[in-house]
Amino acid sequence: MLLLFINLIIAVLPSMHLFLLSAGTTGREDELTLKDRSGEIAGVVTVVVSEGSDAILPCSLSTNQNLEYLLFDWRKKAPNKQEVFMYDGGIHYNNGRPGQDEQFRGRVSHFPQELQFGNASIIIRNTRLADSGVYTCDFPHLQLEGKTFRIKLDVELTLKDRSGEIA
Repeated sequence: MLLLFINLIIAVLPSMHLFLLSAGTTGREDELTLKDRSGEIAGVVTVVVSEGSDAILPCSLSTNQNLEYLLFDWRKKAPNKQEVFMYDGGIHYNNGRPGQDEQFRGRVSHFPQELQFGNASIIIRNTRLADSGVYTCDFPHLQLEGKTFRIKLDVELTLKDRSGEIA
C-alpha cells in the first residue's frame, strides 16, 4: 500500500489564522484535510472578498522548499480549467508567458520575494463575481506528483448607494 503525505501551511489573511493542509494517498483515493494549529479539522479553505477588492489565494509548502526554479500552476476548476497563473522557473504570464485566460489577464500576480520560502500564493486584483469558484494550486514536478490543492473563492456582490446620482 503506497502511503504519501504532504503538508501545506496556509496563513489566512487578514486574521492570520494558521492552518495545516495535509494531503495523502493511500493507494486507493486522495484525501484532503485542513487542520488548525491544535490538529483539529478546520474545514474547507474558503476566501471571501467583496467585489472589486483584492483576493489572496494561499498556497505554501510547509517544507519551505525554494520554488524560484520550479513549476506551479493555478487554475480555476470550472467551467473549463481556466489558466489563472503559471510560474515556471521565473517565466510567468506577467513577463511574456502565453496562455493565461483572458478573464485574469493583467489582474493576477504572485509574491516573488516569497518563492524562496515555498510560498506560491497569488493575488487576484479587482475581483469580479465571475471570479468566484474553486481554484487549484498544483506542483506537478515535485515528489508530490499529481497533488493539487484547492481553494474556494467567494466574491460577494457589493451594492452601491446611488441615491445621490438621481437627478
